[in-house]
Order: sequence, then C-alpha cells, then structure tokens
Amino acid sequence: MLATPALLPATAARPAARVRPLPLAICTLAGATALIHLWLGVTTSVMLATQPELVASLGGAAALTVMAALFYANAAGYVVLPAALYAPHPALRRVRRVTRWTLIAFTALTVVAYFALIQGHFDALGLADKAIELLLIALLLVEDRRAR
Repeated sequence: MLATPALLPATAARPAARVRPLPLAICTLAGATALIHLWLGVTTSVMLATQPELVASLGGAAALTVMAALFYANAAGYVVLPAALYAPHPALRRVRRVTRWTLIAFTALTVVAYFALIQGHFDALGLADKAIELLLIALLLVEDRRAR
C-alpha cells in the first residue's frame, strides 16, 4: 500500500524540489537587472546628496530624483514579478500567464524607456542591461509557448 501524505509521519523528509532550467534562467536574468537598477538608484541618490554641481549639469535635482525613483521601482518590479510568477500559491498559479505577460510588458517598457531617455549617450552598462532584458523577454516567450 502506498503511503499518502496524511499517513506519513511528521518527521518524514519531503522530496527535494526539482530545479527547472528555464525558470532558473528567467529568475537569474531578472535578478541581474534588478541589481543593476538598484545600483543605478543608489548611485543617483548618492550623486544627488554629494555632487550638486554635477546634478545641476544633468538636468537638476528634480529630474534626477525622478530617475532615482524609477530605478528603484524597476528594481522592485524585477524582484516582485518573477516571485509572483513562480510562487506556489494556488491563487498566483491561476494567473501565471497574466503575470508572465505583465513581466514581458514591464521589461519591454524598460527597454523602450532606456532608448527614449538616454538621448544617444550610450554606455556599456546600459547596453549590457538591455541585452539581459531582451534575453529575459525571449525566455519568457519560450516559457509561455511551452505552457500553452
């Protein structure tokens, strides 16, 4: 007779969760871009507090305060959305496809905003982050196709 979970002793070990490569890659890419945006937010905040001349030359404190807030919001989005996407809670599982497409749209908006705001002043970190985000979108699309 097979033991059901209700009949197992309380001390019985649970089977180890299987790590799936695609969700792991998606979470790794989202985490990387979250860290980049967090670092940009902190750097911008420090600049606001310590370099008033530079801040003035870059559009002023108001503009850079908005940019810092956007960097922090982006970092939070890249943590919260993947967490919601893979959370085992039944209510979140039911909206997994909507969550995935929300993360795709969020990421695409971030890429478009970068090119709209950067005004031709490209930098290696920004372009590397956009490459990460485009790969993230591609993997999310692959996952969505597999889920259907």
